[in-house]
Amino acid sequence: MKRSPLVSIVNVLQLLLGLALAVLAIYLLMLTRSPQTLADPDPVGTVHGLLIGAAVLGIPALITLIGVFGLWKRRFWGWVLSLATDVGTLAVLLYSMIDEGDWEGSEISLVAGCVVPVVLLLLPVVRKFYWNATATTNLSS
Repeated sequence: MKRSPLVSIVNVLQLLLGLALAVLAIYLLMLTRSPQTLADPDPVGTVHGLLIGAAVLGIPALITLIGVFGLWKRRFWGWVLSLATDVGTLAVLLYSMIDEGDWEGSEISLVAGCVVPVVLLLLPVVRKFYWNATATTNLSS
């Protein structure tokens, strides 16, 4: 089965999402060493918070990039892993927004932006491409 342009767009979008999460995690790690952070009245608490933030972003980044590898190789597990990570990230952001009552435009746009990869992965063309990959692989073996 030939890869449709929509499947390629999903692959690139997932790659960009994984890279963006990884860059943000690295940025938070770099902030732990910055002079402004160390000059804070409570540098230990600030650094601890930044490390937690880096882990919260870094773990999904790693899982997303592993999922991207599976997507490029046309593996069903790559699709499942990407979908699970995207849904998990969306759930955390949505919960955070609702729990804090933070209904600002930036929060809403961030949550809306996380809905896009989930919707794209669930489109019939994309879903069938990865679901049929298992059947095609089993038939050709």
